[in-house]
Amino acid sequence: MATNVLELHRFDRPADLRSLIEQVTIRDRSAILPAALNLAREVHRAGLRIMVWDDLARLAPMEDAGGHALNTAVFGWDDEALAPWQCRERALHNPALRACRMESEPFLIDASGVRTAWADAGFCPVPTSDFAARTGLGAAIAVPVHLAFGQIGAAILSAEDPATDIEDTFAHLPEQLPAAIRRFVGSYVAVTRDARYLPQQSQLSPREIECLSWVAQGKTDFEISIILGCSHAGVRYHITRACERLGAVNRAQSVFRASQLGYIGPGAP
Repeated sequence: MATNVLELHRFDRPADLRSLIEQVTIRDRSAILPAALNLAREVHRAGLRIMVWDDLARLAPMEDAGGHALNTAVFGWDDEALAPWQCRERALHNPALRACRMESEPFLIDASGVRTAWADAGFCPVPTSDFAARTGLGAAIAVPVHLAFGQIGAAILSAEDPATDIEDTFAHLPEQLPAAIRRFVGSYVAVTRDARYLPQQSQLSPREIECLSWVAQGKTDFEISIILGCSHAGVRYHITRACERLGAVNRAQSVFRASQLGYIGPGAP
């Protein structure tokens, strides 16, 4: 007599995520290439290909320990396809990279607009009607990577065939993938960042933050003294003290570093 046996296996998604995160974590420069290969495999499993940058301000290629650019050597892009993304002049008008500066969650972008998993097209004030001409892609899934000190990276996912519709792919994007991309980029930055250009101190007083917030709004020391109801000399003291704590050489750099550290933002004061 035949007997059918049904085996039940527990599906543990968090364990899968932890395993993937470990595979794409970069702990030293020698681990960059293996981590990139693991990420490429996971992206390919989702039916996509990837290009990635750790800093949109520079758009310098991410490289392995041997100096080979990951976008070409690992992720399979050629220079012509990468031109709209890494040529600085063209990238400034690239709608996907512009949207990555304004959005923190993964989004789908094409000629009809920008859409997150819960927002309609048009949430982001970036024109996309010329998306294909600007990027060479019919559509893309972007994963912004907002890092410490105001640094922004990004990963762009697309179908192997640029004309393929990826809306359904975006709707069913594995939740592990954006997490893995963020860990990959974040850990890459951790092992390659030049600490000489980072703020060495991170403690400002409330008064120093107030003064720098008004400086960021274009106010003079005299105007700030009136707004805060303190002396002109007092304002200058707080700004000078903030400069010292942030290791800045002038007011402009103080405002920049305070913004990097999140003391002042777009809505300040």
